[in-house]
Amino acid sequence: MAYPLNTFNDAQPAPAPRTGVGRFTQEVVLVLGLALIIFATMALASYSPHDAAWSTSGTGGPPHNWAGKLGAWLADVAYVALGFSAWWCVAAAVRGWLGASRAG
Repeated sequence: MAYPLNTFNDAQPAPAPRTGVGRFTQEVVLVLGLALIIFATMALASYSPHDAAWSTSGTGGPPHNWAGKLGAWLADVAYVALGFSAWWCVAAAVRGWLGASRAG
């Protein structure tokens, strides 16, 4: 079976750029998303088994994690659930953030 050229192409015009409140909301979401990506990267990069977290009791001292106690918990749960594949979640988040920032 043959199809004529451009049968499957959708020739709709690109949506108009957002203005006003919609653009402001999109930019706030992008900034918050970037902050979360940086937080997760700091937490995973500075993971220490000596921190008190979900699967470890820690040594009782201050957390070694750059993101504090919450970062220690986040990194611990991510590494227990996904292992080093947790870094793929960061990569996917960065890819999604870049796609969203270019779409606007």
